[in-house]
Amino acid sequence: MTGPIDDRTAAYIIDSQPLFEDFRQVASQLAGLLVLAATGSRDAAPDHPMLQTADALFRQTRERVEHTRPTECGRAHRDSLREAGDALGRALEAVRTLLTAPRAADFDAALVPLRAGYDHLQQATRALPGFRMVAFEQGCCAGHTASSAISLPI
Repeated sequence: MTGPIDDRTAAYIIDSQPLFEDFRQVASQLAGLLVLAATGSRDAAPDHPMLQTADALFRQTRERVEHTRPTECGRAHRDSLREAGDALGRALEAVRTLLTAPRAADFDAALVPLRAGYDHLQQATRALPGFRMVAFEQGCCAGHTASSAISLPI
C-alpha cells in the first residue's frame, strides 16, 4: 500500500491488529505441538492444554475476523486473514489427528496447512502497515545449522 492512510483504514488496522496477533499465536502453538510430537514427547497428546488453548483462540479469532469492516484499502488484508484462518483451521485438525496417533503421524498433513497459514499472515503484513512477522533468518541463531526431523515456518 502506498500513500496516506485514511481514518477508516486506520481504525480497521487498529481493530485487526489483535486478530493478526492471535492467529500468529495459534500458529506458534501448533508449531510447538508439532515439535513435541516430532521429539516423541509423552506430552504430545490430543488432550494437551496448548491444543485446547489454540483451538479456543482460533475459533474466537476466526469469528472476530468475520465481523471486521475493512475499507477498500484493507480488503486484501482481511482476505489474507481469512485465508490464514482457513489454513490454520486445517492445520489444527491435522495436529489433533497427529496427536491422536503419533506413531503413524503424517507431519505433512499438519505442516502444509500450517505453512500456508503462516504465508497468508506474511501476505497480510504486506497489505497494510503496522503488521509484522518475526524474521528468524536474521536472529542470533540464523547462522547455525541444526538437524531436525521437521522444518517449521515459525
